Amino acid sequence: MKELFTRRRIVIAGGGLAAVAGAGVLLLHRRHAPSPYDDLLDKLDDRDADAQIGEAVLANIDEFDAKAVADDLRGRLERHSLAETTAQDAGDGRLIEAAGWVLPETLALLCALAAKAAA
Repeated sequence: MKELFTRRRIVIAGGGLAAVAGAGVLLLHRRHAPSPYDDLLDKLDDRDADAQIGEAVLANIDEFDAKAVADDLRGRLERHSLAETTAQDAGDGRLIEAAGWVLPETLALLCALAAKAAA
């Protein structure tokens, strides 16, 4: 069985995160309509780009309960930063693949929330 946590996937995830962060620096930030998830979505650098990734994540999830996911994420991020939580996800092999992206679970779910909030 092929290992889920490989050097290639770590490099791909790191490159993807760097690309998302770089795009956030280059693009102007747009104001968004208020959502019940703003406390979580404020942790993202570029909600528009992250929402696009979130659409790919949502395409692989049959039933997405945004409220339940938000409650879970609040619990995860209550004691640790987003960077710490995503590093722990990667270390534990909690990764989600969507449209060629391999993301730590917490980041993937935040992106999915961004997509739901933008809809």
